[in-house]
Amino acid sequence: MVRTLRVRKLGLLAAASAVVWTSASYAGIGLKAGPWDLDFSGNVNGFATFNNCDNSSTSVQGGLACNTGPGGSNVASIESGLLPSALVFSAKTRQMDFDIGVTLGFYPGITSSATGKRGLGSSSIDMRQNFLTFGDKSWGTVKVGRDIGLFAADAILSDMTLLGVGSGAAFLGGNTTLGRIGVGYIYTDWIPQITYTSPNYTGFQFALGAFQGLDIFNFSGNPNSATLSGHNQLGFQGKLSYEWKGSVPGKVWISGMTQQAKANSGDFAPVGAKVRGEAGDIGVKAGAAGFEGVVAVYTANGIGTTAIGFDAASFANGSIEKRKSNGAYAQGTYKFGQIKLGLSYGESRLDRAGNEEGVPSSNNLVKKNKSWIPGIYYSLTEALTLTGEYVRTEAENHGGGKIKDDAWIVGAILFF
Repeated sequence: MVRTLRVRKLGLLAAASAVVWTSASYAGIGLKAGPWDLDFSGNVNGFATFNNCDNSSTSVQGGLACNTGPGGSNVASIESGLLPSALVFSAKTRQMDFDIGVTLGFYPGITSSATGKRGLGSSSIDMRQNFLTFGDKSWGTVKVGRDIGLFAADAILSDMTLLGVGSGAAFLGGNTTLGRIGVGYIYTDWIPQITYTSPNYTGFQFALGAFQGLDIFNFSGNPNSATLSGHNQLGFQGKLSYEWKGSVPGKVWISGMTQQAKANSGDFAPVGAKVRGEAGDIGVKAGAAGFEGVVAVYTANGIGTTAIGFDAASFANGSIEKRKSNGAYAQGTYKFGQIKLGLSYGESRLDRAGNEEGVPSSNNLVKKNKSWIPGIYYSLTEALTLTGEYVRTEAENHGGGKIKDDAWIVGAILFF
């Protein structure tokens, strides 16, 4: 029986096509039902996006700039931003000296997933959070289920475009846009996992986990990109962080991951071939007197670009080889009163594998995605933020060809 109703501050976590909640605190609705504390929280957002697309004949396979080709037109849309809308339910209690809990997160976009921009459309719900936890503040917490990964999580959680759109505006047509996914960091993703998180040791904290491995996938459409869909081993991820307070509060983190994929029959790779990928990122966030800066850097081999496994390996000249990738972003914001101004630059790079040298079809593979993003975020109320962004995205292939787009964005996001 519900006996009390209260409003509490919640730290929201989540990420897309990808997406995450901001680490700031917002009001959630709390209920008491017997020994259980129940919480409901979430957001609703929408943005008008106008993209001045490239209309050249240049092909950048895996590029994240809009190119409608010769004679093509610009693209306008009303869509979700880097965050989809969300409703997150959690319940927790203490039993037999254990803190136990469960979280279920429902994430709908506002665009039609079934028919695109045609009539009779409907949006879909992405249930990306579905996990239980148990532990104690004296020894830590174990998580079992589907939730955000450890590798590169802080990079996206620190991205100012969580309150907006970032790259991928108007033309991608997915449940969310990209923010800096693929233009500064690899998407952390929502992955089945069993993880352990330590207590907070005066600001220091670490986490380790076994994760479902993800496929090596041909995202770009490049004819050399291998596909491997077998998983006879679990992947592993870990993170170490230190957070401090004071007049210049901040956080520094380092994370890493490894996974192996194996070629099954029907994959574009020799049956039984294996690719083990590794990746790591490091970052720092600090601020004072309204200013805040973020710098994050990553490097990977056999993990790919944009998302884990995307274009991570090449099958050419009868052999399969891993592709290396790296990237970074730097961001500065200044908040005064209800207004926050921000400027962000980032890029992601993907190298050709050794077996692609001299192969003409590799020339169109993406070499670099980069973007500049100035933004303004106005807190109309504690819960409601109005957003304006300009996004300049450029994609370059290994043959030297480039495409670019310019996007203008206005909209709003409300947390509860």
